[in-house]
Amino acid sequence: KSGAGISLLHAYRRVTSRNGGLLELYSGLGVAVIGAMPSVGLYFGVYAYCKRTITPSLHRLLCNDDDNNEKLNGMNAGQIRTLGVALSAAIGNTVASFSRVPYEVVKQKLQTGMYAGTFTALSSMWKEDGFRAFFPMGGVSSQMVRDIPYAIFTLMTYECLRENWVERVQRKQNLQQSAWRNMVAGAIAGGVGSYLTNPMDVVKTRLQTDVGLYEGVMDCARTTYATEGASAFLKGVKPRLMHKVPANAFFFLSFE
Repeated sequence: KSGAGISLLHAYRRVTSRNGGLLELYSGLGVAVIGAMPSVGLYFGVYAYCKRTITPSLHRLLCNDDDNNEKLNGMNAGQIRTLGVALSAAIGNTVASFSRVPYEVVKQKLQTGMYAGTFTALSSMWKEDGFRAFFPMGGVSSQMVRDIPYAIFTLMTYECLRENWVERVQRKQNLQQSAWRNMVAGAIAGGVGSYLTNPMDVVKTRLQTDVGLYEGVMDCARTTYATEGASAFLKGVKPRLMHKVPANAFFFLSFE
């Protein structure tokens, strides 16, 4: 069960000791790829649209048109841009979270070795619980509890680094797009977002893999804290950072 803590090396040895050997490290890859493409496309499509429309509207409502650096109602232009990014990220990830839950559930069951393959997982889950198997109790809410803060922290960090470092250096030195700076900004943003939202990831993973053990997001969080203490919410942070830091570096490089 999820409460049993093991080291990263122990987890590696346990996974690779299965019949597939090193290939077991790629369990659920097909489901992840197929599920991630529409999900990420939906997420960034909604995010870009909202950022393009919400931020100007906030400027008109909250900023002085004569001088965007002047404060009005306690906010300046920089704060309004930050608010626009946060709202856009939240809306984008709220929409995308509904599409992520089914493939996240299947992927995690494949990664924990519950099923031998994708087809077996899909057919067995459908026979056991039907449509409900792909949307376990708390599945959507736990996905949103993790993904919305993750998107906000990651994109706010990235936009801040873009504006105050990447673009500033490019303007100052009259440079074209800098690939390595975009990669570094993306990597840092992904690391910040992943670390700060790891507690939500722990709750999400337990709800989606230990079906029926918890009554919901708050019950899972309370039970985890009561039985394992605060340190339980940082379980898995190292492999998550090992995944998210390079993934975001390449993602934002391609995005730009």
